[in-house]
Amino acid sequence: MLKFIAPVHREKTLANKLTITVSCLVVGAVFIVSGFALLRERVNFHKELEKQAELILNTLSVASSDALYFDQFDDASAIINNLQVGFQSENFLCMARLYQTDGRILADAFAEEQQVISLEPDSFGEEILSSTQLILDWQQEQLVAGKAVWVGDELVGAIGIGLSTQPLQDKLRETLLEGLLAAFIAAISSILLARLLSRSITKPLQELTTATKQISAGQWNQTITLQTNDELTTLANAFNHMSRKLHGVVESLQQQTGELEQSKQLAQHKAEELEQTLQELQKTQEKLIQQEKMSSLGQLVAGVAHEMNNPVTFIKGNVLPAQDYIESLLALISLYEKHYPDPPREVLIEREAIDLPFLKKDVIKLLFSMRIGAERIAGIVKSLRTFSRLDEANCKAVDLHECIDSTLLILEHRLKANGDRPAVKVIKEYGPLPPVKCFSGQLNQVFMNLLANAIDALEEKITKGTPPTEKDANWQISIQTTLTPDNQVLIQIGDNADGIPIDVQSRIFDPFYTTKPIGKGNGLGLAISYQIVTDLHGGKLTCQSIPGQGTTFYIAIPISQ
Repeated sequence: MLKFIAPVHREKTLANKLTITVSCLVVGAVFIVSGFALLRERVNFHKELEKQAELILNTLSVASSDALYFDQFDDASAIINNLQVGFQSENFLCMARLYQTDGRILADAFAEEQQVISLEPDSFGEEILSSTQLILDWQQEQLVAGKAVWVGDELVGAIGIGLSTQPLQDKLRETLLEGLLAAFIAAISSILLARLLSRSITKPLQELTTATKQISAGQWNQTITLQTNDELTTLANAFNHMSRKLHGVVESLQQQTGELEQSKQLAQHKAEELEQTLQELQKTQEKLIQQEKMSSLGQLVAGVAHEMNNPVTFIKGNVLPAQDYIESLLALISLYEKHYPDPPREVLIEREAIDLPFLKKDVIKLLFSMRIGAERIAGIVKSLRTFSRLDEANCKAVDLHECIDSTLLILEHRLKANGDRPAVKVIKEYGPLPPVKCFSGQLNQVFMNLLANAIDALEEKITKGTPPTEKDANWQISIQTTLTPDNQVLIQIGDNADGIPIDVQSRIFDPFYTTKPIGKGNGLGLAISYQIVTDLHGGKLTCQSIPGQGTTFYIAIPISQ
């Protein structure tokens, strides 16, 4: 298995940077000097070799001009061949040729045979013969030079030689080795010098860095002592002054921070107490306002019910005797018709005017309708008296079904159909419940708020501008009551409206929070209902809403407080 070792990142210290920089500068300077030396050697060698080539060509031109002019080719060849012997020991001359006026090689000092006459013109020879100046051609290993030979104004031939550049290569190699040796010595010297210099600089800086880190760790009383009497000593003195000042400032800040923290904690504690007091006052005020409002409403409803009860009771109690009297009168009229079948003309005219047969039948129906209306009014008065328990402060055992029915009777006008929407159908599924000991007036207020909100949710579809569909025409409010095994009464009030958006379901019981338009609600109904159920009765009020399907509220209270 291969193991990968993470690279070690070494810190680039100032000493290393200074050593590398000085060494690079010194070595670079040595290389630059060596480069200039190599270039100078190359230029001087070129100039010297060109002078030697020109001198040799001039000498050969003078020595061979007469032989070429008089066509004494053997003498000219001998001059070239003797030239090889003269420079052979120095290994300096590497090519020497004598050309005729047509560019053919007349003699080659380095050929196997001493006398060579070529059949075809040589390209370099033609180049020399076509030029009136000295030809110099620097090649990789030699300098090739050539010159035409003139006698007066007549061209009699040409001479070409090649001088080796090997001495130059040896000289350059020697100079390069010397430069490398000098660079190595300079690098070693510069490293040692840079190390000594960097230590004199970085040691005080390291002390300064260590002191700074200790200050950052909380040790504020740090000082540095240097005896170099230079800028670093000035820096150390400035650091010591800064350290003492910083130590004093930090102590002052710590003291002020402690005082501020204590003040902050005290202010925060007071703010929490004020916030809690404000919330309690706000809840109390909301509760008092709502209780006062509902108490006034209960007193008004109780007064109206009391004032209506007397005349309704009077009407209800007198309808039956009035029916008996009218039936007796009708019987008497029937006897008159039997014994006096031919009444006077005036009686006949009046009987026809009042339509006596129809009057006999309709008056009985009229009295029956009056009796039914009186009973209906009596039921409404009874419901109003039941709902008017809002102002009762005592905990009594009541029939919750009667409380729910009285609330529905008060809201009956909102359940009926109108021109904008169909009627709201109320489905009641009452289970057997014992009398529940509770604050009935407060619970009636809860029922009123939840049922009113359900009706508002159903009507909200109309306010959104969406016409009711066949599905919407079956608007329902369901009410279920059950007794749980732990002796608690569970009341479910649900609707099949659009439901509550998920993002606001967690805030529906917050005071003054409402999703209704301005003027439709103040956001206190559910908040007060939650307090009545949880605080006053020790129960639970929860909500389950599915957007697009409806909302159901669950009221759970014990049967005895």
